[in-house]
Amino acid sequence: MASREETLSVHDSDNLTWGPLPVRPGALRWLLLLPLTLVFLPLWWVVWVVLAICLHCVAPVVQLIVDMAPRAENGAIRMLDATLGRIPFVPLWCVTPVALVREGDTAYYQARVDRRIEKQTRRVETSQYRREYHRDLELGAHYFRGAGAGYALRIASEQGWNLHPVLRSHPRRRLRLRHNGRPRPDLRAG
Repeated sequence: MASREETLSVHDSDNLTWGPLPVRPGALRWLLLLPLTLVFLPLWWVVWVVLAICLHCVAPVVQLIVDMAPRAENGAIRMLDATLGRIPFVPLWCVTPVALVREGDTAYYQARVDRRIEKQTRRVETSQYRREYHRDLELGAHYFRGAGAGYALRIASEQGWNLHPVLRSHPRRRLRLRHNGRPRPDLRAG
């Protein structure tokens, strides 16, 4: 198994796969992606709601199977990831007003990643029961677009986050992280 330093060097922000996504041309953003977002994003979300309702109906049967065969849980999670995990809630072609203005602004995206990871880390560390859903964090490409997945992983690993052991991460689409559950040492006390 690779050490933490080796893993981080593989996911370095200088690597093209883990670095910032290329800046989209202004004409593409304003003339094509913005109209697509305004027209198709609401339809995209309606499909998501219908899909969620269908899965809510199937969930009791799946839970019964997992309760009878506990070893099937990781397989069920992987199957859901292979099917539903391929459909992002906010697609890469979606352009929000903030993305229109902040395209290529590395400092903005770095601050956005820092705030999101810090907020989720506080939730994990202050949770009394260490709930599992607090320990999982998914960052879509719209969060780290200008900073890169390598930057997000480096900042997250400093706060106790690692790549999710079961679900895959795709550095151009999303990062799936899991917190180790241990509080960070307080460097201010001392």
